[in-house]
Amino acid sequence: MTFFTLSDIGKVRTNNEDYAESFAYKLCNPDGSFSETVVMLLCDGMGGGPAGERASYLAVETMKTCIIQDILTRTQETSNSEYLELFDKYIQKSHFNIYKEGIEDQKLYGMGTTIVAGMILKDNLLLTHVGDSRAYCYGANGLRQLTKDHSLVQQYVDEGKITQEEAFYHPQKNIITRVLGAGSGAPVKVDNKYVPLANNDIVLFCTDGLCGVLEEPEIIEIFSRYYNDNTDLKALANHLIQAACLKGGPDNVTVSLYQHKI
Repeated sequence: MTFFTLSDIGKVRTNNEDYAESFAYKLCNPDGSFSETVVMLLCDGMGGGPAGERASYLAVETMKTCIIQDILTRTQETSNSEYLELFDKYIQKSHFNIYKEGIEDQKLYGMGTTIVAGMILKDNLLLTHVGDSRAYCYGANGLRQLTKDHSLVQQYVDEGKITQEEAFYHPQKNIITRVLGAGSGAPVKVDNKYVPLANNDIVLFCTDGLCGVLEEPEIIEIFSRYYNDNTDLKALANHLIQAACLKGGPDNVTVSLYQHKI
């Protein structure tokens, strides 16, 4: 197993507004070799009740449909820059679909969601995100954060008003500045990039139910227990979620994991 996704309602919320999926497609190339591409999609909905649940689900389903109908049916090799353009297009379509449905159904008005989306292309992770759900990479050199939160407290950090450590405990840390769906319906600004992956690196996508509850040293300690050449990703995911729940589980918590092989 090279990838695994798991979501939990937590200990306080009455419904789960997170939604995530991961999947792979495998190709047999003309020279007889096989190549596998893994896709990871993770969202944290907002809007309360059915709205948050619907926003996160709709974002994942739109992204997945676009990838399957477009990328998997392409008949010529796609460049890295073209993949970035495609993913940006898919994000904008997800954003518009959520906004449109919220306008058409008063019960869903104002709904939105964060998103972290990734695709493994050979030895690189194509990474795109909006909001404060995060992507990390854990490997021989430890844990590194791959995304920067689109949040009010991150702005404070960037402006030098508070430290990164102070941001973790800040009372306004849940205020996000970019989201899919909510707002005027104008195109959303998307952060995307390519991240080189080494053999056995583990990619972690997570909602703030994990990274907003566990501090980085706690996440590192859990990874260090499980990390090896064939990491048990299911056990790792369960342990990460259990650790967040043991600290009160104040929010839904979702993780998506992938271990790279060269």
